[in-house]
Amino acid sequence: MSASDNLELVQNMYAALNAQDLDAHDDFWHEDMIWHGPPGFGDIHGLAAFKQEVMVPFYRAFPDYFAKNDIELADETRVAATGYLTGTHRGPYLGYPATGRKMRMRFSDFWLVRDGKLAENWVMVDHIDVFRQLGLDLMAGIAQR
Repeated sequence: MSASDNLELVQNMYAALNAQDLDAHDDFWHEDMIWHGPPGFGDIHGLAAFKQEVMVPFYRAFPDYFAKNDIELADETRVAATGYLTGTHRGPYLGYPATGRKMRMRFSDFWLVRDGKLAENWVMVDHIDVFRQLGLDLMAGIAQR
């Protein structure tokens, strides 16, 4: 696929993310995809597991989730993007109960495209800043050592 085709693939996948349309992801991801999550998540193997273990809990935690890429780059096999997603913390997230606070999460994603679909995704998220916005200091225990 061309670089522009790959960018369009990711842009359409983001439209499905923002619509919280889990079924639409079948059009964008290989069934055997691998999601390399940010620190603490580990790798998730398979589209069904990605939907149930990553997206469903995230949508519960932030039901007004909205993501937007600020920078996108692509070639014939890879796409990279960085941007922000916003949401209100309405459900548990990574073991922390809902705070009702709004957050703006900075992220960077890198995808491998194979046969017109996303095969792998490497994700980096600024969780320290997210939890600060939610009123939780992840660095407090480290600073006391």
